[in-house]
Amino acid sequence: MKWEAWQHDLMRSALEEAAKGRGKTHPNPAVGAIVARGKRILGKGYHRRWGLPHAEVVAVKDAGPTCKGADLYVTMEPCCHWGRTPPCTDAIVDNRIRRVFVAILDPNPLVRGKGIRALRRAGLVVQVGLEGRAARRINESYITFMETGRPFVTLKVAQTLDGRNATRQGESKWITSSEARRHARRMRAEAQAIMVGVRTVIADNPGLLPSPRRRDFYRCVLDTNLSIPDKSDLVRTAATFPTIVYHSRADGRRAAELKKMGVILRRIRRNAGGLIDIRRVLDDLASRVVMHLFVEGGSAVASSFLEAGLVDRLAVFVAPRVMGDQSGIGSFANIDVNRLDKCYAFRIDRTARVGRDLLAILYPERG
Repeated sequence: MKWEAWQHDLMRSALEEAAKGRGKTHPNPAVGAIVARGKRILGKGYHRRWGLPHAEVVAVKDAGPTCKGADLYVTMEPCCHWGRTPPCTDAIVDNRIRRVFVAILDPNPLVRGKGIRALRRAGLVVQVGLEGRAARRINESYITFMETGRPFVTLKVAQTLDGRNATRQGESKWITSSEARRHARRMRAEAQAIMVGVRTVIADNPGLLPSPRRRDFYRCVLDTNLSIPDKSDLVRTAATFPTIVYHSRADGRRAAELKKMGVILRRIRRNAGGLIDIRRVLDDLASRVVMHLFVEGGSAVASSFLEAGLVDRLAVFVAPRVMGDQSGIGSFANIDVNRLDKCYAFRIDRTARVGRDLLAILYPERG
């Protein structure tokens, strides 16, 4: 279907609205809406937080009586069921909107085409697909969760120009600049959980909190033998900020000690390679409605996710330094590829300078 250039502009305005709610609306998608008559915007809005009015309701309220006979541009299919708020389709029909332009369908089984059908039954003209690719990007974690049943996985790597994320002695504080680390903490805030391996906990003693801090954010550790130190920040603050340790050790005494300190323990069986089965880990996180997992582990964790085909987005912070093969550990040191056509391939989505460093956002080339 062909749309006018100004219609693309209006949907892009709706996408800008949606982006304001990114990372704040869980478990709902981030949605934006524009009410317009021709090229003129009459009202706009976005979904600010779960439990508050949806974008369509905010936009029609902003437009007021001018909604009659106007068009609505919305970044995702309007809901047609009762949840914490009434159906958006009712608000659209009641305010006498004439046409609705929808970027993408809602993959939630409670909606998935039902909202479109409800609007059409009410006599509205509905068109789908305008700026659809950009709309999917804003809600990529929500869509992945709804379509696959597992969290969307962002793997973050901080490395030197020659791909080293630590010295041979394990020193990694700090390869990247303070600006890059602050940016990474803000990126965490788009997710509902973060994950590292226990070696990172032992070497760096990280807090693993997003910016701003939240109490509804899971800090996760892959720790086969429950070797996480009691004095680590993660254990000491587990009663305040949820901390899940995934392990495969049947040690009742050690487990009881950690539970007493507030740590959530989940025993996961090992895979054929003798490591914790991360697919089962993702299943557990999905049961907690974690739609987006931010992985910051070292080489072993990063390699495990990549080998399992579970990296949906790669965020690489590159510091302008060279460490060398003899003194540094590679970011994916556990991966062994001996043919170029067997490499794990990514496409660059965008790059940006962050402080003195370079940030590259990449997506895997799906075969």
